[in-house]
Amino acid sequence: MKWRIMAIVTVVAVAALAANALLVSRTTRDAAPFDGGRVLVLDGPDLNVKEFGPPSDRAVVLLHGYSASVQWWDRVAAALPGRRVVAIDLVGHGGSEAPSDVEQYGIDGQAEAVRRALDDLGVEHAVLVGHSMGGLVAIALTELDSERVERVVVSDSPAAEGLVDESALAGLACTPLIGPAVDLLRPVDAITDSALQTGFAPDFPVPPLAHRSLEQLTHAGVCESGKQGGDRAAADRLAGLAKPVLVVWGERDVLTPTASNVQRYREAGLTPVVIPGVGHSPMVEAPGEFVNAITEFIQ
Repeated sequence: MKWRIMAIVTVVAVAALAANALLVSRTTRDAAPFDGGRVLVLDGPDLNVKEFGPPSDRAVVLLHGYSASVQWWDRVAAALPGRRVVAIDLVGHGGSEAPSDVEQYGIDGQAEAVRRALDDLGVEHAVLVGHSMGGLVAIALTELDSERVERVVVSDSPAAEGLVDESALAGLACTPLIGPAVDLLRPVDAITDSALQTGFAPDFPVPPLAHRSLEQLTHAGVCESGKQGGDRAAADRLAGLAKPVLVVWGERDVLTPTASNVQRYREAGLTPVVIPGVGHSPMVEAPGEFVNAITEFIQ
């Protein structure tokens, strides 16, 4: 009798997990203004953008990392006076649309979405500054739209496959059946500061914006964002762009470990600028030092 009850309970539990997984995987979200931005209605996912500085067909374009948003760039953008600066929420992030088509979340899909946004904004000449996943998007966008892009800065973007120390929590969230159930915990303050600490130096207090940005993601955004096509290392692709490029790194980065990633970029012929004392997110942890590291280059 007991085994029959256990079998029934197991079947019901699996069915419930499967139903929840189907529901969660199909969850979408319309674009809406986020952190003072405005929504661009595009032929593709609509994107939230936040602009600073005077109108111009030239702009510094800021592309955030995985699970982040335009808010992460506020202090950097404010420190670049006299220039048009455009921060863009990538697909599924911040206030941008979270579509059902999972290919839109991959690096190539993100790059195409940014290209459409720049068309809409009238940006004909762009300096791209990408953090982490945003750096990979910047590389893909330059390959896609080389004439528009003049210079590229990447910060703490993994130099090659296997050079990211992914958390167990992230892996669990994307496990079939179990993952969607775990993902339900994100909006109810179940994600602690310690779970997000690898995004910053070990002793840097996790800011509220990290939680706020993470909560904006759907399950597809969590699990599909940043997937790449092809097998070429980012370091080699960046070095082969035939553009002026700059790599910036946080000395205490543990998410994309400094030693191994900096060494891989050096093997590709690049010389990263390492900012002392900061972790994976220099633009948040030390915006002044980050701006100092890139200002001469982007000018």
